[in-house]
Amino acid sequence: MRSLTTSLKRAVDCAFLRANWLTRGRALAYCRIFGFYGWGILLVILVRSHGGKNFEGQPVCADFVSFWAASWQLLHGHTAEIYDGAKHHLAELALFPGLSFGNFAFYYPPTFLLFCAPLALVPYRLSVALFLIATTTFFVQAFRRLLPQNWALMPVLAFPGLVICVINGQNGLLTGGLLGWAMVLLASHPFLAGGCLGCLVIKPQLLLAAPVILLCSRRWWAIAGGMFGSGVLILASWMAFGTAGWEGFLHMSQEARGVFEHGYVQAWKLQSVFAAVTLLHGPQWLAYVVQILAMGTALSLTGWLATCLRSNGSGWDAQTRATGQMALLIAVMPFCSPFLLDYDLACLAFPMGWIVAQAVRSGWWSGEKFVLFLAYIYLLGARLFSQFTHIGLTPIVAGALLLVLARRIAPDAWTRLKAGMMRKQEALALPERRGAQA
Repeated sequence: MRSLTTSLKRAVDCAFLRANWLTRGRALAYCRIFGFYGWGILLVILVRSHGGKNFEGQPVCADFVSFWAASWQLLHGHTAEIYDGAKHHLAELALFPGLSFGNFAFYYPPTFLLFCAPLALVPYRLSVALFLIATTTFFVQAFRRLLPQNWALMPVLAFPGLVICVINGQNGLLTGGLLGWAMVLLASHPFLAGGCLGCLVIKPQLLLAAPVILLCSRRWWAIAGGMFGSGVLILASWMAFGTAGWEGFLHMSQEARGVFEHGYVQAWKLQSVFAAVTLLHGPQWLAYVVQILAMGTALSLTGWLATCLRSNGSGWDAQTRATGQMALLIAVMPFCSPFLLDYDLACLAFPMGWIVAQAVRSGWWSGEKFVLFLAYIYLLGARLFSQFTHIGLTPIVAGALLLVLARRIAPDAWTRLKAGMMRKQEALALPERRGAQA
């Protein structure tokens, strides 16, 4: 029995903890495979499209329809109708006659409407191409500042989170790029980094962890920059669209909550703790309770870790500490909002990149390779896995990534915790040994 247990431990250690099979060459090969697969799906969609619609009768990069239609309404003086779900949908149908698609409502605040305003100045297909090229470049350039090595370009271009944003025509690369630039600028230009975070008022649910991390890190200039950036966007949107725009958004927010709570957005599309409980047929109140508990626990952990980084004496430079704090802000995001989709998680490339950067400097630690491999490939099949199994694994994958970050940031605390667990295990096993000897 002992020999079998020993063999299993060695197998687990080799396959998952040390992951010796995941060499650099194999890792890059896997990235190429997933890149060919993901971009291949987009290529098939484009090749099979006809007249701007895909094989399902929807416009190519269908989520972009709402952005482009909102721009068209704005440019034609129908601003108030953007936040009227029925009228917005009628505009979509009028702009895409003969196409079969659902109601892509515009649930974003007027601050995002500022970004959407020029989109309808050019035809839909050209507009979506320019938007996705610009946001992809914005995202990738931020990542290249974090990992400037030539070999790091291909993995980020093949990253499933990036590919999903492009296929859906979503804004996850814009929001992810803002988080990435805040990460790389925090040490040298904290006010500008805070400004990048402030711009995330275009999707405010992504900012829930920012106050905790920035306050625990004592990044006062970043906080000032965030308040300035968000204030400028809010003021600009109010001046451009008036109070009617914000009143319409508040009304639409209530409608969006109803859509969310009544399950009109299928739970398997969501990647939150709330969705994971819902998929297991948990009642709505329980899903909210578990979501709140998970958020409180994760924010407490990341706040403490951000404090550890601020007072870190391990010899890390200011840039590494600053990027580590932002990596925590991004990594804790899956635990903060109940309404989170796979394209919102493209930003997880940045905490993953931070871990890779530390491994390049000091070597890989136990379990890191496998966790990064799992987090890298997971998003490509997250929706399908949840749809067919009714199990939401995103909180588990995100939790593993957060624990890997925690161990890198606070290795002494991790060692003490591990030693304490081993002592408890030995204390529990001691009576069994005595009984066996008797």
